[in-house]
Amino acid sequence: MKEDELKIYAQLMKTRFMEDPGMMFQINDLERAGLLVDLQFEGQIQAFDRQNAVSVLDGGKGLLIGYSTGELPEEKLFEMLQQSAQKLLETATEDELLWLQKKAVQEAEIIPQNWHLKYFDGDVYHLLTIAIDKSLKGTGAFRDLIMPVIQACENKKLPMVLETFNSENVPLYEHFGFKLMESHPSEAMHLTCFCMMR
Repeated sequence: MKEDELKIYAQLMKTRFMEDPGMMFQINDLERAGLLVDLQFEGQIQAFDRQNAVSVLDGGKGLLIGYSTGELPEEKLFEMLQQSAQKLLETATEDELLWLQKKAVQEAEIIPQNWHLKYFDGDVYHLLTIAIDKSLKGTGAFRDLIMPVIQACENKKLPMVLETFNSENVPLYEHFGFKLMESHPSEAMHLTCFCMMR
């Protein structure tokens, strides 16, 4: 993905996720939140794009990030995400990094790692992100992005999993055949992690 495209899709993610409960929890009270989120999303898109794990709708209108755990094992994923955070690490102050790290650790407490293994002990497709331009709501853009992935997973008999902090996403994913398997609330953070599988 070229640099100008990268910035367009990172902006789309930022626009869509600034209202997400999980993102709001991470960046609340950070003065340079907008800049840090830009760098975080640019790094993520770039890293997953190198692994052919990004699908887009032309013109910055939609983006999907997801990967097969068989093709991208945890060690490789961790290394890739470290590389993706390089710009953020170079730009953020020590206080900002400590804040983001603290929030990530807190969020991780309610996202059970590999929760899906109790339901399916094998490789899965991990759907990380779908962002659609607000102007395309109701046009089938979400379907256009997710259906090729669902079809590919069905062909490979590969279950799909995802986590979301946004309760409004649950019925949307249920419409596409996902089932809510677990939910993990935290009163202290005012967050709930919804774990879904298809």
